[in-house]
Amino acid sequence: MMNRVGVAIAAAVGIAVTGYGIGLCDYRTPTTEFLQGKVSFFYQHSDDPATPSIDTSSGWLAFDAKSQYDTASEGFTFGGSGQLRFHNLGLVQASVGAAGTLRQYVGKPLSYFTFGGFEAALDTANPQPRLEAQAGLGYGRFYDVTPLAKALRIEARLLALGAIPVSLPDAVVLAMAEAIDQREEAVAPADRVAAVVRLIEEELKRNLDAASVLMVEEVIASTGQERFCGWTVQSGMAYEILDPKGGPRDFLFSLSLDAALAPEPDSQLLFKAKISGPYWITEQHTLTVDVTFDHHLDGITSFTTRYTLRQDKPRGQAPAGVQSAVFQLGFDLGWVGVSLQMEFSKVAEAQAWTQNIVITATADVW
Repeated sequence: MMNRVGVAIAAAVGIAVTGYGIGLCDYRTPTTEFLQGKVSFFYQHSDDPATPSIDTSSGWLAFDAKSQYDTASEGFTFGGSGQLRFHNLGLVQASVGAAGTLRQYVGKPLSYFTFGGFEAALDTANPQPRLEAQAGLGYGRFYDVTPLAKALRIEARLLALGAIPVSLPDAVVLAMAEAIDQREEAVAPADRVAAVVRLIEEELKRNLDAASVLMVEEVIASTGQERFCGWTVQSGMAYEILDPKGGPRDFLFSLSLDAALAPEPDSQLLFKAKISGPYWITEQHTLTVDVTFDHHLDGITSFTTRYTLRQDKPRGQAPAGVQSAVFQLGFDLGWVGVSLQMEFSKVAEAQAWTQNIVITATADVW
């Protein structure tokens, strides 16, 4: 089943990439600044009086947040995530982590950088937290492509409204994105809307109707569907200030890759992987992988999936860790909201995946 879902995601990305003339990831902004945060919760409780004990009582609370800022000469990234697992209404396991990196680019036109950072984690399965300091070299940048995504959304909605007969020229769409990209401190929101409307009307040689102008204003002011592109790879040394197992503090090698892809305005793919360990890294290491895909199918339907892996490989022992995959399909029908969520989780020693499937519906009665 999970293989079929992976194929479906890849197909959706491929279709999305070929559906637009302008590549979102070709858009460049002088400054990239974004903040993202998500929280999800699941709990299932069932107590049949005919049985001697509670039948089912388990769930989890997960959160993830990331902040990033990049200019031509410097940047920083800070992120945190965690998961709390409950059983019989009590906390049975908690894992929380945070990481931060400060980058200094070598020359404005280049993407090479030096970095310093930290990584901290707390897992109740270990006797103490993990804390390490990092430094090294890297390459790559991230870009905020939200302005172009909004320009493409405006174009798509104008086509749906019948306000324009065919797609706008690429040059006009890019000019719309540049107008949207003006900071509020420099250009008032109303002026940005007026600039975008003027560009469209100059191309059409006529005025837009009131409904179209209102739609342009709504899209420009909208939040929650920011899009980003780019990647960074960095490698360096890390010093283990605290070892989670209470072992000796080591110097570690680390290699990490972060990537973001917005194949089209309504999709976002995020990828993060890191491996660290001593010089015999193949025999002893810690590996983490986090992949998230979010896609708005239409105005009412959205699909989100996330895969996470954390694996610890002690020297001379078999790898141990946990991996999970969460799939959620949501429907926002105005006064009714429906979501289907599936979670698959597996620890290293388990032979099969644990499965949870939850369907929820919410209605506004008054």
